[in-house]
Order: sequence, then structure tokens, then C-alpha cells
Amino acid sequence: MLTRAVKQRLADDVHLWLGDGLISPEVAGVLRERYEAQGFGLSTVVKYLGIAGGALCAFGLLGLVGFMVGSAAFGGAIVVAVGGGLMAVGIKLSRDLRHRYAFSSRAVTALGAMTFASGVALLCKAFGASDNATVVLVGACAVPLYAFLAYRMKDGFLLVLATLAFFHWVGSWAAMVGRSTYAFEVDQPKVMCGAAVGVLLVGFWHERRKARFLRFYLVYESLALVYLTLSLLILSIGWHTDALRWTLASTAAALAQIVLGARLQSALLMGFGVTAAPLDLFTRYFERFWDRLSLGVFLAEI
Repeated sequence: MLTRAVKQRLADDVHLWLGDGLISPEVAGVLRERYEAQGFGLSTVVKYLGIAGGALCAFGLLGLVGFMVGSAAFGGAIVVAVGGGLMAVGIKLSRDLRHRYAFSSRAVTALGAMTFASGVALLCKAFGASDNATVVLVGACAVPLYAFLAYRMKDGFLLVLATLAFFHWVGSWAAMVGRSTYAFEVDQPKVMCGAAVGVLLVGFWHERRKARFLRFYLVYESLALVYLTLSLLILSIGWHTDALRWTLASTAAALAQIVLGARLQSALLMGFGVTAAPLDLFTRYFERFWDRLSLGVFLAEI
């Protein structure tokens, strides 16, 4: 009898086969009905809410202990220890021969990895490290740790965390501005472009060996294209130096994605290219004609 994890894997494969044109929608419907995994019902929601509530209570108790002791270093050490313990428990659950904890093991491991990285950040602050040094040290711990766990457990979610952590490490971050207003920033778009191209090449290498690395290439390629498009768009805005050169680079990158997607029959590359090209054209239109049009005419044309 197939386990839930195997059924979910088959359901995901059916979706990919349909997207690649290997099977018809009728055949996909029959396969989905046969291999459909158990739904995410109310009992599952209640269970995971209980797990999340227990984790938040545990973190609250850790904060209380750290406050009572009066030592930030001690509190950071506790958080690091708890993170390591959660990772160990998650890895142990993932070894269950009956795959009864296919999802919960990944959730516990991911929570442990993020907790461990948070503990490292607390320790850095406790010992008076600067913000830049803290970012470097936390990234040096988090990125390899997330990547190792992703490959160890063959977990795409952990790989997403690892890739996002890498990009944030090399030049972007999420900042909170004002009263609960979140702003996304890219500090070094030129560095981000180079990093995105490197990650994209890693994705192509994984795609050639997808039988071994499952669908990890989708994570690498999609996130790399997002950051590449965003960085080129930022650099091509008029107030940047050499904006014309970066505008040509942005247009060339969009066209290259379309051509490469058609040649390799990759819906992912084609989709990003078709999205990036109109976005580039709209940005150029906005820059050139915004001061020459009234707001009403501009909105009517959109």
C-alpha cells in the first residue's frame, strides 16, 4: 500500500507531466483521482495549530528564562541548543520506515534550523558584534546548514530557505519601516545579478540530473530568475548610473529567457521571459512619458 508521501510525489509528477505536454488532461484527471493524497482537513489544521502553539509557548518560556537570568549570552545559548535539538528530532522522525512523519519531520527540522540561526544572531549581539558582522556570521551558519539539511532530507522547502538565505546574505533584506509597513530592498543589485546567474547555472546542472536531485532545479531556477529580473530592473531605472547599458542588459536577458525556454522547451524559462519583457517595456514607458501625460490618460491607457 502506498504511503502518503509516495502518493503526494505521484500527484506532483502528474502536474509536471501535464505542464510538459506528456499526458492529456483526461489522463491527468484519472491519475490524480487514483493517486490523490489525503486532503488537508480540519483535523490536520487543528493538529498543526497545536504544534505551532506549543512552539510559541516554548519560545516564550525560553525568553522568560533568559530575562530572569539576566544574560543575553545565556539566552542565545539556550536558543541554539533548542534549535539543535529540534533538528535532531526532525532528522530522527524522517528516518521512520513507514514514513508516518513525512511532513511533520520537515516542519520540525525547518523550525530547528531557523531557531539555531536565530540563536547565533542572539549570541553575536550578546558579545557586541556589529550589524554587518552579525549578518556575515549568521549567513555563514544558516546557508550551509539549510542546504545540508535540504539535501540530507531531500526537502524542497528547506532548499527554498537555503536559497533565499543566500540571496538575502549577498545583498538584500526585509526591513520594517514605520508602523508595520514592510519594504523589500536590494542593497547591491550588481552583486545580486552575479549571484542570480550563478544560482541559475546551478539549477541547469541539477536539471540535467533531476533523477538524482528530484525537482531541486525548479527552486534554483525560479528564485534565480526572480532576483535577476528584479536586480536588472532596479539597475535600469534612469537615476542609476549607466542606466542605458543596464536597460539593454535587462531587455537582452528577457529575450534570452524566451529563446532559451523555446529551445529547451522549458515552460519555466518561457514564463519568466514573457513576464520580464513586458515589465521592462512598461518601465521604459513609465520613465519616458509619465511627465508628459495626465494621470487620467495614463490610467486609461493601462
